[in-house]
Amino acid sequence: MAILGPEGVHAIARTAPVHMDMRIAYVEAPVARVLGLHDGQVVHATATVVHQQLKLALNEHIFNLPLQPYIKEGDLVQLRAQMLPAGKWALQLLHTGNFAGPEAAPAGMPTRLNTLLFQPPGFANLLALLRPGVLEALIPPVLDAAELKKRIQSQRLSMGSLQPQAFKRFILGHTKPSEASLAEGEPVADNTKVLLRLLMAERERVQENDSMDTQDSLKHALDELEAAQVQAGQTVNKGDLHFGLVIPFRDADPVELEFEQKGNKPGQPKNPLVVNIHTDSRVLGEVWLKTTISPNAQVDLTMWALRKDVADLAKFNAPDLTDELEGAGLHMGSFQVYNAPRPDALQDQPPPEHGRLIDTRV
Repeated sequence: MAILGPEGVHAIARTAPVHMDMRIAYVEAPVARVLGLHDGQVVHATATVVHQQLKLALNEHIFNLPLQPYIKEGDLVQLRAQMLPAGKWALQLLHTGNFAGPEAAPAGMPTRLNTLLFQPPGFANLLALLRPGVLEALIPPVLDAAELKKRIQSQRLSMGSLQPQAFKRFILGHTKPSEASLAEGEPVADNTKVLLRLLMAERERVQENDSMDTQDSLKHALDELEAAQVQAGQTVNKGDLHFGLVIPFRDADPVELEFEQKGNKPGQPKNPLVVNIHTDSRVLGEVWLKTTISPNAQVDLTMWALRKDVADLAKFNAPDLTDELEGAGLHMGSFQVYNAPRPDALQDQPPPEHGRLIDTRV
């Protein structure tokens, strides 16, 4: 290591100081209700000058502006809403659509598309709506209510008599968005998104506004579906697979299904396909299953169950599952069962209250 004299000290690059990045605006619970915020929602606000100070304007409500040095008047700002334990809400800055930074949105990107790209993953609202009988109960009393109910029922599978071919058809029917079928001049078959839009339109047509919470739940469920489709398309463009959907049943609570696979690289071993399953069943409790299928047809299973009796039952039936896999041309590598929640399913710790002292010592 060279020792520098006084004349060489100025040549040493300075270490950048650590600054607190204030990217959060706080909202009181009554205001959050007026704005119709829900946890994880991405909203848009505009930077505007109020009483000679730069503020955020969101649906005629004014908030203090985070990250002020990088935002100027007129900028479109994206913020993610997060509910805090104390009842307050936090609006976390994602980026603005106009400032010249690495996170800036490309010029001309539709606002709706940009919002869906930043939507948090998951189907919390959709899972609640797709429980047996819930959507059917939301159909308003119109002339074609029976027809709409029939169409909803026809999109549900039967857990008690689930067949591989029916399961395959359902999944393949959700791999192509309705918009793609319309663009190609093909008829659009019924799917969850089509039926949600139809149900929302029927409720608006007959002015079924007795419950704004219901309309919000339908809208948020639609957002979750469309965000999953947009984000899946983004990963495909990168050479990866990340596709999620919810399977409704007539005789059981819905199941969330997710497919993941990293793109293969030349000269490298092929990546396995990972299938994640999650359900919050009123019969079995909350259950997660991770299935890793290797190119050599080896299957590795990991299961998490909140109820001990369900975890014990899975361990007891492991030999039968091994036989079923062998009958399908697969072989069991490992099967682990935990009487606990899936680790990555635990809720992230919310950000601290504004002004709280944080100890950053290691």
